[in-house]
Amino acid sequence: MEKRRIIFIAGVHGVGKTTLCSDLVARFSIEHFSASNLIAKEKEEEHLRSKQVENIAGNQDYLVVALNRYFNSTNWYLLDGHFCLLNRDNEITRIPYSTYEGIAPSAILVLVDKPENIYTRLNSRDSIRHDLSLLKSFQEQEILYAEYIRDKLSIPCLMSNPVENKDEIFTFIESLLVQI
Repeated sequence: MEKRRIIFIAGVHGVGKTTLCSDLVARFSIEHFSASNLIAKEKEEEHLRSKQVENIAGNQDYLVVALNRYFNSTNWYLLDGHFCLLNRDNEITRIPYSTYEGIAPSAILVLVDKPENIYTRLNSRDSIRHDLSLLKSFQEQEILYAEYIRDKLSIPCLMSNPVENKDEIFTFIESLLVQI
């Protein structure tokens, strides 16, 4: 399958995807989209603040439809999203592999941080008490599944801390954008 000019920016809630994507947009003049916002737009409903997702597999079909509708084959895009989500029972659930086949990204950037830092950001941002051990497991599962997707799609992948290693991230993105 032909790869789209999409750099998939992944990581658990609160790791800094939105902040980093804003920096990347400013630095590289590249468009940024959120997977959850595209899904909501395609479903014609507002994005819910809850981090739990009722129909994880079904929602991903909306994402692929939105990508086909809004993305062209000549521009580069940042798409921020996840490899795993919390279901209604607060269980870590992998997004189906077929979703990533449909996205067909050219590369993956997985953002990671110490669970304690993520915990602090989430608590101040969402005013919700999060379970630190769940955040740790969530990030571990996100990384494991990202590696699996990377290997299955045979694409470049960088795992990096968006606060400590921003130059490394910029270099990675720049190396992708210069490809024809």
